[in-house]
Amino acid sequence: MLSEGVTPSEIFDEFRAQPPLQRAKFAEKYLGMEVEWQVRFADAWEEDAETVRVAFHLTSPAIRGIIGDVRRSDYPQLEHLRAWEPLRIRGRICSVSTLWIELDITELFFCLEAEPSIA
Repeated sequence: MLSEGVTPSEIFDEFRAQPPLQRAKFAEKYLGMEVEWQVRFADAWEEDAETVRVAFHLTSPAIRGIIGDVRRSDYPQLEHLRAWEPLRIRGRICSVSTLWIELDITELFFCLEAEPSIA
């Protein structure tokens, strides 16, 4: 079920507001949640011959962001994508930390022009 309205910034803020040793337990409420967010491409690197790990910014270059893996053959557009280009990502939350929300990415949507951020 796709989450309505929860943003990466809200998740990060709530996560960081928890006592450090209670954060892992707190993050469990987000695990498996389906989300779709407007992001900006940050970086990508090969995990293996078929898998690319991708990283995304929220609204501005920052320490925190979104990461996940995709099959290179599913998204040939990644070969030419430049930093800061807008995308929409859809996936399920796998983990939450102080720096990253990791998604099991189910789909990338390549945008023709920037849309307002929901982060």
